[in-house]
Amino acid sequence: MMAWRNGEWFPQPDNAEVSVIHPGPCHLARLALGCPRIGLDASRLQLGAKAEVARWQPVVRQLLAREKLTDAIIRLIVASRADALPTEWLTARALPPTPSTIDLFQLKTVRDQPEWLPRPKSGPWRNSSEAWRELKSLTPRLDVEGLQFDALGHLAEATRSSLAWWDGNVWNFPAAVTGRLLGTAAAQFRGVLMQAGCSVKDTAEGFPFHAQAVVVLRSTFSGGAVLAQKYIGLDGTTLWQASADQDAPRRHLAALAQWRSQRAIILA
Repeated sequence: MMAWRNGEWFPQPDNAEVSVIHPGPCHLARLALGCPRIGLDASRLQLGAKAEVARWQPVVRQLLAREKLTDAIIRLIVASRADALPTEWLTARALPPTPSTIDLFQLKTVRDQPEWLPRPKSGPWRNSSEAWRELKSLTPRLDVEGLQFDALGHLAEATRSSLAWWDGNVWNFPAAVTGRLLGTAAAQFRGVLMQAGCSVKDTAEGFPFHAQAVVVLRSTFSGGAVLAQKYIGLDGTTLWQASADQDAPRRHLAALAQWRSQRAIILA
């Protein structure tokens, strides 16, 4: 794949992890808050400082054209260098199809704690990379997610997704003490639920076996979220399965998809 860096173009391995592109500390999201942590002035960034269409459009257009992509995941990496000026990488890879449902896998990798808050949701910290590799060692399927628990056994989040679950009365999100980070899609879903008058709370507990529905939230999903079908333990047995009646969760996911579609930014 091709990558843009500070106005120049460089070939990179397909689906290269951030550590391959830049081995040092870097940040992907919430840049204005994260940059001071590595001694950068966010106002000096070419792309990452502001979400301005005029600033992003020429680069994104060229990047997509070079990769012959229309639907793609755009990744911005910001890193420091010896002269304290920022280095910005922009890469694109094909957007994988959104699965209809997802199977959840139990992982051994314990969720790490954030070094600071607010911490970039999409930052490639070592613990998430380890969890992702563990999941890939269990199954090559794309319609799966691995679950991470904190040191106390509380459900925190998935390798690349946030989580929420419905117990029939209340919508639950992992509490901040678990080390979870409230990603963009999760924050949007919480807002949609609250606007609909649903009860919402933060919870620190193990896997919610009492849950009627578990929602996997990820910004790259077409509607922002997918329902989980089952939870598979380390020995391969099914430990939990979603209830047959998923009408109420599906209504809220449809509302989330509609909310997101109304707020899309068009670069064309």
